[in-house]
Amino acid sequence: MNLLRSLVSWIKRRVLRDERERWNHQYAVGRWEYLKGPAEHARLAACADALRQHAPAGRVLEIGCGEALLQQHLAPREYTTWLGVDLSEIAIGKAQTFANPRVQYIVGEMTSLRLNGPYDAIIFPESIYYVTERAALLLRYSAALEVGGVFIISIFETKRSANIWQEIHSVAHTVDSQITNNELGTWICEVLRMR
Repeated sequence: MNLLRSLVSWIKRRVLRDERERWNHQYAVGRWEYLKGPAEHARLAACADALRQHAPAGRVLEIGCGEALLQQHLAPREYTTWLGVDLSEIAIGKAQTFANPRVQYIVGEMTSLRLNGPYDAIIFPESIYYVTERAALLLRYSAALEVGGVFIISIFETKRSANIWQEIHSVAHTVDSQITNNELGTWICEVLRMR
């Protein structure tokens, strides 16, 4: 039975290009465990600092929350409510450990998520580059932002990141930014408001 399940998973990931299956597999085999290590602390701390400064005690929507690592960098008093969304059921299953009456984690896809809001901050930690229409995505999500609310976007610097930032900046302007580094490279975390 496990062999059949593994074969079906492989076909979904490799042949059918099922993104949810690919992410579930990666979490199941521990591909993202390194994110819990000390090398990632500065990147997560930059996102947490941005939330503290620009949405203190706010209502937060995190898109691409994985196993709830960002929430763990904040004290409960530093947010009013927290909704974490990820494509992977396995990641959300692990994130549920940190759920409580003010914190909810759900499985969802960022381009089709039903937005309730309003949120004081919507954060995309290393997730916005997994969609192709970033400007359209931010315009859609802006309807769920409280007046004066912010986007917080963290992106790992690659050859493509300049184009990604250019698209983001076509609809939003930077309010604040922080650069962090580790042995893997550089991240830029920006706080943005819609133009």
